[in-house]
Amino acid sequence: LVTGWVEGTRLDRDGGADVPRLCGVAINAYLTMLLDTGTLHCDPHPGNLLRTRDGRLCVLDWGMTLDVPNDLQYGLLEFIAHVNSEDYDAIPADFVNLGFTPPDKLEQVKSSGITEGLSFSLKQLSQ
Repeated sequence: LVTGWVEGTRLDRDGGADVPRLCGVAINAYLTMLLDTGTLHCDPHPGNLLRTRDGRLCVLDWGMTLDVPNDLQYGLLEFIAHVNSEDYDAIPADFVNLGFTPPDKLEQVKSSGITEGLSFSLKQLSQ
């Protein structure tokens, strides 16, 4: 375990003009961890995200990480692709692939209306 002090301010309390850019950097960093490197920092609360004095993002407290298996990475990429392309009918199968839905419940999930509800919610968020 390595410890050190990093000078900076919590990202959620910093008034710098570059904070939106740093939030984008944080999102990209977490997506890279989740979908590319396969090692995910599991404690991303506001106190662990700092804007350093020189305007960089610092992610603190790497004591809790998770190894993301390749099949989960691939499943998440498929889910994201289906959401992005508005292929909502494919999402119930994504839920099975991601382990949210048992395989024997796939048809029940398809007929439950969840696709329509998810489609509506995601379209509302994008406006």
